[in-house]
Amino acid sequence: MEVVWVLEGVRGGRAQRVRQVARRSGTRIREVNRQTLDTLAADVAHNGFAARLAPMALARADDLLDLPGRACILALDSPEDGRNIGAAVRVAAGFSLTGVVVAGPHPPPLGGAVAKVAAGTLALVPLVHVASLGDFARHARDAGFWVLGADTEGEPVDRWDLPERLVICIGREERGLRAKTRSALDGLVSIPLATGVESLNLAVAAGILAWEWRRRFPR
Repeated sequence: MEVVWVLEGVRGGRAQRVRQVARRSGTRIREVNRQTLDTLAADVAHNGFAARLAPMALARADDLLDLPGRACILALDSPEDGRNIGAAVRVAAGFSLTGVVVAGPHPPPLGGAVAKVAAGTLALVPLVHVASLGDFARHARDAGFWVLGADTEGEPVDRWDLPERLVICIGREERGLRAKTRSALDGLVSIPLATGVESLNLAVAAGILAWEWRRRFPR
């Protein structure tokens, strides 16, 4: 951390722990008013605290694809909500997945909502940015991965004999997977849902599919 901002007048056990951690790491502590803290946190609930982290380096796609043995990668097709990216990173960390790929025109911001929802797991999971998930999917297939896309029209996941090397592609909730991504898939996989429920949140779907893979290939 580079600096920790604390809301003026905040006291109690949590505030004391934040200050202790910051002092032990040599991080600057600044007390600021609520307006300043609200501006720093943008639209993220801050609970009286905010921090600026040193920039994290993104991993390279080849770093993930070149790893031998069992591997499962979550690949997000042009997500716009940083909270979904953070939740996917937390899922990947929780199930010891190989990494998370975020596709889109710009690298994802790793602060704010992403860091808050990731809940301290950003440093535990390799995060890769690619411009096109379709291109990445083709490279993954060349590297021995099966590439499946999450879609309500897909084969239910419990009927799939999931492979040891897998990329799970998940699209944005409103638009799903891009056509270019679909053209590079080995197949579509779905999560069986109750009648009347059309789909799940991106991060929830990622968690269920990741758990299914990990259940079949224990650590």
